[in-house]
Amino acid sequence: MSSDFFSLSQVNFGFGTARSMAMAGAFTSLGADASSMGINPAGLGMYRHNEISFSPIINATRTENSANATNWGQNEQSRFAMSNFAAVIKLQESASGGLVSANFAIGMNRIADFNYRMGYTSTSAPSTAPYRSINDAFIRQMGQGGVFPNSQGILNYNYADSYFWGGALAFNNYLIDAYTDEFGDYWTSADRLGANAGIGHTVEEQSRGSINEFDFAFGFNFNNNLYVGATFGIQSVRWKRQLYYAEDYLYNGQTPVYSDGTPLAEPAEWMDYNQAVNVAGAGVNLKVGVIYRPIPALRLGAALHTPTYYSLERSYQSHMATNFHRDGDRTPTLEDVGENTWDFCSPTKLMFGASYSFGNVAVLSVDYERDWYNGMRVMNIPAGFDLSKSDYNREFKDNFKGSNTLRIGAEVKPIPNLALRAGYGYNDGALRNAYSSYINRPLTYRAVCYSGGVGYSFGRTTLDLAYQRLVQSQTSYMLYYAMDDAGIFDTASPYYSTEHNNDYVIMTLGYRF
Repeated sequence: MSSDFFSLSQVNFGFGTARSMAMAGAFTSLGADASSMGINPAGLGMYRHNEISFSPIINATRTENSANATNWGQNEQSRFAMSNFAAVIKLQESASGGLVSANFAIGMNRIADFNYRMGYTSTSAPSTAPYRSINDAFIRQMGQGGVFPNSQGILNYNYADSYFWGGALAFNNYLIDAYTDEFGDYWTSADRLGANAGIGHTVEEQSRGSINEFDFAFGFNFNNNLYVGATFGIQSVRWKRQLYYAEDYLYNGQTPVYSDGTPLAEPAEWMDYNQAVNVAGAGVNLKVGVIYRPIPALRLGAALHTPTYYSLERSYQSHMATNFHRDGDRTPTLEDVGENTWDFCSPTKLMFGASYSFGNVAVLSVDYERDWYNGMRVMNIPAGFDLSKSDYNREFKDNFKGSNTLRIGAEVKPIPNLALRAGYGYNDGALRNAYSSYINRPLTYRAVCYSGGVGYSFGRTTLDLAYQRLVQSQTSYMLYYAMDDAGIFDTASPYYSTEHNNDYVIMTLGYRF
């Protein structure tokens, strides 16, 4: 969906070296750091030596669920990964004017992190039709799509369009039924769910993956006051999600009945619905930048990141289990692993920065970034998909806007070899409309970053440590919903909300020669 492309495009405050993360990534004008490859490659022109560095990182994610839900399963997850490794090589150096130095850099930067885990339970009270069950959403979905069993009462598992797999699984698990009356064919869950049924909802989602970028960059120094650079980036995308949703049908000792009080012959007791989505692919982009020093203490920088052109493959599978499936408790697993190539362009990014050095004692750096999420574009979709390219691009324009990010970083050296650092970042989000209109999945509408760190130089060897806390506020959402032809909800789950809190600890070990 369009929201998935939005999530793939969000890099928040990025990753990189411990020094850059400790200062919230405010390095558009600062330079002289391996993270410059992914921020402003002009900063590579400030190197006067060769350097090799690597930066392992530990990520601890904790999810906070809404007050109307009780935590279930694991809502915390820790992962070890590589944030950055890089080699900067001095190609040319001259003591005369003009081109003072030229440097080449190669390395990897972690761009985005998709690792989290969340789970919760809640209960909906009994209600008159439509009941608060996902089965009622399946009924509306199948009816609107005109999907019904054949004349022998069979709806094959291998139904071509995976959009309707949930309803097909529910039918083959005896949760919903299709009938015909004088008005035509229709779907119902009345034979399976009592009108007096409360619904227990259980949810678990586990997400793993990241976007890593492999960079090839050049930086040039002209007269020690003008620096320019360019980076060619190749990105690797891996994003796996497993989603588990279960319903328990609660009668509190009462007999399951129709709305007229007649007992049900075969009432449902529970349902488990499992889905898995895997997105993998690659992307390419270009970054160009410039830094100018009007006076030795002041640096002004600007960088442009072109859209990343992605080619992505998506695979999907699902299965369902109920208490009375005649062939066992679980259906076969349906798999959609055919030609599912999506070509997509992420937003253009423009960055400006200014930094001031107070002698050799302190540095203050401020960055501003603009990302045009309404400019995202789908360039290719699988043949036969329900939505067209123009549908996606219209959704991008109607639902997203440009976002603004502010980064502030400071570094103080109480003694020459010791550096103390702190940073703050704020992103105001890219959702164009009222947050209440984004109901089909949680989307980040604000991100705040707090960071700090310390670094020490042992001559040619440097050791930096940093801590960064990223708090992402997300929109409230429904687990499922259905609307009638007038756009009015005729079934819906309660609203839920989640908030992901990410804590990162990173170390960078560097060697200069």
